[in-house]
Amino acid sequence: MNSAEQKEFLKATAWLRPFTRWAAAFSFKTEGFLPAAIRNLPLNLVRLMLARHHKSAGSSCKS
Repeated sequence: MNSAEQKEFLKATAWLRPFTRWAAAFSFKTEGFLPAAIRNLPLNLVRLMLARHHKSAGSSCKS
Protein backbone atom coordinates (compact mmCIF):
# COMPACT_ATOMS: atom_id res chain seq x y z
CA MET A 1 0.00 0.00 0.00
CA ASN A 2 1.31 3.41 -0.83
CA SER A 3 0.79 6.48 1.32
CA ALA A 4 -2.32 7.67 -0.51
CA GLU A 5 -3.98 4.26 -0.17
CA GLN A 6 -3.13 4.15 3.54
CA LYS A 7 -4.67 7.57 4.11
CA GLU A 8 -7.78 6.55 2.18
CA PHE A 9 -8.09 3.33 4.21
CA LEU A 10 -7.70 5.21 7.50
CA LYS A 11 -10.30 7.76 6.45
CA ALA A 12 -12.74 5.07 5.35
CA THR A 13 -12.41 3.12 8.61
CA ALA A 14 -12.38 6.07 11.02
CA TRP A 15 -15.86 5.16 12.22
CA LEU A 16 -14.46 1.92 13.64
CA ARG A 17 -11.81 3.52 15.89
CA PRO A 18 -14.02 4.09 18.97
CA PHE A 19 -15.19 0.47 18.85
CA THR A 20 -11.59 -0.70 18.47
CA ARG A 21 -10.54 1.28 21.55
CA TRP A 22 -13.46 -0.10 23.53
CA ALA A 23 -12.69 -3.68 22.40
CA ALA A 24 -9.05 -3.36 23.48
CA ALA A 25 -10.03 -1.89 26.85
CA PHE A 26 -12.61 -4.65 27.35
CA SER A 27 -9.99 -7.29 26.62
CA PHE A 28 -7.51 -5.82 29.10
CA LYS A 29 -10.06 -5.19 31.86
CA THR A 30 -11.55 -8.69 31.76
CA GLU A 31 -8.27 -10.57 31.58
CA GLY A 32 -8.67 -12.34 34.93
CA PHE A 33 -12.41 -12.93 34.68
CA LEU A 34 -13.31 -14.23 31.23
CA PRO A 35 -11.80 -16.96 29.06
CA ALA A 36 -9.66 -15.76 26.17
CA ALA A 37 -12.18 -16.74 23.48
CA ILE A 38 -14.89 -14.52 24.96
CA ARG A 39 -12.50 -11.78 26.05
CA ASN A 40 -11.05 -11.38 22.55
CA LEU A 41 -14.31 -11.71 20.62
CA PRO A 42 -14.75 -7.93 20.14
CA LEU A 43 -11.18 -7.64 18.84
CA ASN A 44 -11.75 -10.51 16.43
CA LEU A 45 -14.87 -8.77 15.13
CA VAL A 46 -12.85 -5.61 14.50
CA ARG A 47 -10.23 -7.67 12.69
CA LEU A 48 -12.86 -9.27 10.47
CA MET A 49 -14.48 -5.92 9.65
CA LEU A 50 -11.13 -4.39 8.72
CA ALA A 51 -10.18 -7.40 6.61
CA ARG A 52 -13.52 -7.30 4.80
CA HIS A 53 -13.17 -3.59 4.12
CA HIS A 54 -9.61 -4.03 2.88
CA LYS A 55 -10.68 -6.87 0.59
CA SER A 56 -13.65 -4.93 -0.79
CA ALA A 57 -11.43 -1.91 -1.48
CA GLY A 58 -9.43 -4.11 -3.84
CA SER A 59 -5.84 -5.09 -3.74
CA SER A 60 -3.38 -3.09 -5.76
CA CYS A 61 -0.84 -5.92 -5.87
CA LYS A 62 0.30 -6.64 -9.37
CA SER A 63 1.95 -9.99 -9.93
